[in-house]
Amino acid sequence: MTESQEVEFNVLGCKVKVRPEQNDSHIAKAVIDLVHAEVQQLKLARPMLRDTDVAVLVALKIATEKMQIEDEYKKNIFKLEESLEVALDALGGQAN
Repeated sequence: MTESQEVEFNVLGCKVKVRPEQNDSHIAKAVIDLVHAEVQQLKLARPMLRDTDVAVLVALKIATEKMQIEDEYKKNIFKLEESLEVALDALGGQAN
């Protein structure tokens, strides 16, 4: 897929045009697939919801997951930094 190629998707009746860069076209497709899967799952579980409600709930679910992943990432970075400091201190102590 080149930069000039647009791909159109339908998400809850809204046409979404994506013009992904060559190196991230798989990400654009994966995002659309994720949203479609979440929409279908929610519509099956709660068929009486309006599309706007489905859209908001899917957005909130994905945003929550994103925030949880970011929080976990930050915690892991802090743990790694602490472990690195301990290792460096231990190495520094061996040099003396």
